[in-house]
Amino acid sequence: MVEAAGLAAARDTAIDIGSGALNDARFLLDAGFSEVTAVDGAPIAQATADTLPADRFTYAISRFEDHAFPVGAYDLVSAQYALPFIPPDHFDRVFAAILASLRPQGILVGQFFGDRDEWVGLPGMTFHSAAAAQALLAPLNVLAFREEDDPNSQTLRGGTKHWHLFDFIARRE
Repeated sequence: MVEAAGLAAARDTAIDIGSGALNDARFLLDAGFSEVTAVDGAPIAQATADTLPADRFTYAISRFEDHAFPVGAYDLVSAQYALPFIPPDHFDRVFAAILASLRPQGILVGQFFGDRDEWVGLPGMTFHSAAAAQALLAPLNVLAFREEDDPNSQTLRGGTKHWHLFDFIARRE
């Protein structure tokens, strides 16, 4: 996220998709983005949201598939560990809307979960092969693409998990 924010040609607007505890949204505000929108399916960080500047921050409680992503709106779209939680039957439409929400020279940063991830098969989640992940990013200029395949990694809560994911940073030209 830090690297991606540094690559943004402008710092007018950003969106944090799957905002969770609002850590990335706060980072984007502190990094000088004029307006930041955070989208999450549950208001788990409402108390934090209430402390952020109302004139620069919007907290949208919405499932990704129900959120209206405005066309050409964002200089930076951050989807940290969020895209795999778009249900498979909505993924193509939602991802196309996310791409369309980028301004020219806008940055998209996030991850796709790979087809060897431990969670493959969980209902409501979307997984991709390396080729499919790269194809999704084909409309953009890919600045970084890194595969992580670690069977001995951990979750944020400290549990063991086989992570297979594709980290990326890409720019709309």
